[in-house]
Amino acid sequence: MKIKRGLIFTSIISLVIFVLILIEVLSNGFLVNLDLYINSLNMIKNIFLLDISKIIDLVFDTLSIIIISLFLSIYLCFKYSKKEGAFFSFTILLNAVIIYVIKEVMQRARPSNAIISGSSFAFPSGHTATAVVFFGLLIYLIFRKTEYKSFILISIWISIFMILLVGFTRMYLNLHWFSDVLGGLALGIFVLTICIILKNFLIEKEDKFV
Repeated sequence: MKIKRGLIFTSIISLVIFVLILIEVLSNGFLVNLDLYINSLNMIKNIFLLDISKIIDLVFDTLSIIIISLFLSIYLCFKYSKKEGAFFSFTILLNAVIIYVIKEVMQRARPSNAIISGSSFAFPSGHTATAVVFFGLLIYLIFRKTEYKSFILISIWISIFMILLVGFTRMYLNLHWFSDVLGGLALGIFVLTICIILKNFLIEKEDKFV
């Protein structure tokens, strides 16, 4: 019950934060001014970091993650159960659809000083949201399938590092505003938690009829 309440609380808070960021962007509030300031800092570009950022841009593109997730889903179907595989792919696809819809509705322009061209609108950061959902799902599955606490903790820290790295590289390449990344983080957490809540609810409902 504590886990469920924690998930519900996290889901609500992440949605509220996302809505607040959305309002700030639409109203050209404080966050937009912060966006302009951070973007104007012109971080010193290191060749190694640029190469890493470009690789992350390719790997964590929504389409790339969908393809990777489909292969992982097939593996989960054979290794564990079809439900686990279906849940993984459904969550990733739902996240992609939500990101696409919000981007098309918002149509926020990317920073004009982007180092590489972006193929869609800026808000929210699809790469960041997708990284949250992808690594969040991996942690969720690892938590369910292993009893080794040390392995779970290592997985959590690696996932957090990767999510933050993805968010950083979006700004390092000037492909996103700071608020785009914050919005992506909040949206990713919301999608992840609401899907887990829905999955748990369906499992409980199914068990009642067995």
